[in-house]
Amino acid sequence: MEGRTLARNHLSALANKGRYGDTKIAESKFVKPGALWHVNEGEKKAMSLYGAEGEKMVHNIGSGTINPETGLEEKFLPAVMAGAAVIGAGVSLYSAWKGGKEAKSQAGYEMRAADAGLEKLQGASESLDKTIEAKRASAQQDYQMQVESMSAQTGIRKEDLQKQTQQAINQSGMATSGTVESGASSMWGRIQASHEAGREGLTSKLGKAMGDIEGWYEGEKARIKSESQKFENQKKLAQEQQKGLFE
Repeated sequence: MEGRTLARNHLSALANKGRYGDTKIAESKFVKPGALWHVNEGEKKAMSLYGAEGEKMVHNIGSGTINPETGLEEKFLPAVMAGAAVIGAGVSLYSAWKGGKEAKSQAGYEMRAADAGLEKLQGASESLDKTIEAKRASAQQDYQMQVESMSAQTGIRKEDLQKQTQQAINQSGMATSGTVESGASSMWGRIQASHEAGREGLTSKLGKAMGDIEGWYEGEKARIKSESQKFENQKKLAQEQQKGLFE
């Protein structure tokens, strides 16, 4: 009986030396078996009510500093929690911790979803690059067929029909520059004089086809970039949430 009284008196003396709201002494049974901690009333209730999980909560969100007088680990809440409703109420404190754990789990899910989205968009970008090359090649092939057809109908050499556009095709896959349009005007006069079917001009046809293709490509690139930025922002936000108070 006397031993118990001495033990209680000892614990009471230690508790009186607690700082920043730590008015109790609690013994760890799960995280650090046998260790005594300076805790506040709410934290002690959480440890009592929720066992190992409550103890883990107190350990994770407590300050973890060492009391300079007793040498015991302190579990007072960091300054950011000062005045919060969780202080002095074990159930509320536990609920707050659980909410933090759930938020962290959600943040982890958001990060994984963002990574998956970015990976998918990377694949879409690579596929887009392959598709645009195929479309460009197809447009150039159509142009070559039109050149051959026009040459057969008008008697103008294919080399002459291609002369003003081939350089632009090789360099950029598009026939829309001022140099090309100027050359097309000269070629168009010869074609128009020889055959009425050439009214639109081969270069203008190619220019329209390539313009449509490049416009589609630029639009898809912009969409992928915009969606990638959204996923990057989502990932960054989730990372910030994981750096929060609750570990």
